[in-house]
Amino acid sequence: MFRGLSLLLAGACAGLSGCSTVPDQLPDSTAMESMSQSEAGLFAQISSDIDAGEFRNAALQLQLLYERGLQRQDLVEYLLLSARLHLATHEPEISEDYLAQLNEQMLYASPEQEIRTSLLRASVYEASGRYLEAARERDFLSGGLDDERRQQNHDMIWQDLMATSELQLLERAEKTPQDSQFGQWLQLAAISRNPRLTLDEHLQAVSQWQQQHPAHPAAQKLPGGLGLLAELAASRPTNIGLLLPLSGPLEKTGKAIRDGFMAAYYESLNKGYATPQVNIYDSQVYKDTQLAYVKAQLDGAQWMVGPVNKSKVQELQNKEALPLPTLALNYGDRSDSESSASNLYQYGLAAEDEAVQIAEQAWNDGHRRALVMVPRGSWGERIFEAFREHWLSLGGDIAEARFYPNLDDYNPEIKALLNVDDSQNRYRTMRRLLGEPTEFEPRRRQDADWVFMVALPQQGRMIKPALAFNFAADLPVYATSHVFSGVVNRQKDSDLNGVTFCDVPWLLESSSLHDSVEQALPGGQGAYTRLYAMGVDAFRLLARIRQLEVFPHSQMFGSTGALMLDSGRRIHRRTECTRFRGGRPANLASRSN
Repeated sequence: MFRGLSLLLAGACAGLSGCSTVPDQLPDSTAMESMSQSEAGLFAQISSDIDAGEFRNAALQLQLLYERGLQRQDLVEYLLLSARLHLATHEPEISEDYLAQLNEQMLYASPEQEIRTSLLRASVYEASGRYLEAARERDFLSGGLDDERRQQNHDMIWQDLMATSELQLLERAEKTPQDSQFGQWLQLAAISRNPRLTLDEHLQAVSQWQQQHPAHPAAQKLPGGLGLLAELAASRPTNIGLLLPLSGPLEKTGKAIRDGFMAAYYESLNKGYATPQVNIYDSQVYKDTQLAYVKAQLDGAQWMVGPVNKSKVQELQNKEALPLPTLALNYGDRSDSESSASNLYQYGLAAEDEAVQIAEQAWNDGHRRALVMVPRGSWGERIFEAFREHWLSLGGDIAEARFYPNLDDYNPEIKALLNVDDSQNRYRTMRRLLGEPTEFEPRRRQDADWVFMVALPQQGRMIKPALAFNFAADLPVYATSHVFSGVVNRQKDSDLNGVTFCDVPWLLESSSLHDSVEQALPGGQGAYTRLYAMGVDAFRLLARIRQLEVFPHSQMFGSTGALMLDSGRRIHRRTECTRFRGGRPANLASRSN
């Protein structure tokens, strides 16, 4: 449908520079005045159609308007609505063409049209993942907005800055005057984006920033729930039950989470901050989770953290309420017909969140048509479905998806995915018809511009070279964090060079807590490193859950990523993206150089 709209507007676009050139012939002043009055209703209807999702109607009306000729201010409105339409149909790059035309027509724009143009430009930047540019644009125009729109705009500035990595914020802050309003936005954002800060340190840093910049709009109304930090610190739980599998098949998982949890606990204790009493229970001993709750209540617990086992989380999810507010360390199955226990919060390292983030990253990088390689089985299917749903919602296409088995040679699967076999079969047919040798060079399919790969390290190390062997070395490859073992192995992972993936800050960013845990363990954290990070965040989340619940767009930036809470009280993550370079994640490579 969206491609049809692009073609429908092609005739109108053909008269524009960026598409081409703006028409030189404009009506005289009398015609312009009458036309402006007559077009006002049409413009209002087009705007209403865009809001209602009636995109084809809006496109037809815009084309008819353009063909009739437009006066200067109406031409500005036409360009504005055209840019809005293409933004709504997931074509931000076409919206930018119209915005380029608006720049040439700003001399004829009303003050309100100028504001709407800037707001639209910020929205286009956001749709393209250029959040810093969007925040800068919004900050620039904020002084010209009325009170209601100004506050909404400030909220969007904060969301844009929170979608920007800590490194990008720090780099931009160095280049921006510290006494400027935008420079101060960047300073506050960098404080909040720092995953190494405890709640107490975050509160201190925000309070100090607020005292230094009392006139800043963010100081007058702290964004993203920052105003709750003092209350959160004062009301955090003082007694916690930690229910983990410390024996049995999940023993190593449980102990890694426990050690990460207690590492965060001792970090706060050693810094002199208030810390709760923690009572640890082995979930293998308490086969009936209700008995664990009874024991925790007798010990004075105000919160329960755990369990980890998915089936036990499912049991808790099916109850109306639990004896204690609970942060489960896994997810039950989603059900639209069943409501979860009212005081159950669920947090884990869901691969589905990574699939959604990869879709957004690839889209923002300009890719539109994907090839997909995921493992066979329910795990791979869940990841694929999360990716597929989000990728299609962005406006992307999937050329083909293959669910591969565990193999020693992935070359046949890759050849089939890339249609190299079809190329060779066509050659054989041609040679048979001609009856004589012909020149031939195998080719891969040309209808895709990137590959989404879900693979463990040993699989990824074979799939990536197989893509190159089958003439797809130029196709960018994006993967979930499973492709990285968590342990740098430059020799083995050199086959993954160029693969983009998103992983937890615990692995990709330097922190003293990570280093102290690594040094305390005889063999280091190894393959369980992400679970140690999960334990750290489980400890810190308890004091911040209310902030995430009260402010829907607020986030806690932790060791496993930016954590957000949905309406079903499930924690979702956004991690940091990097790529393999020299056999290791680029972040780690740059850190060691």
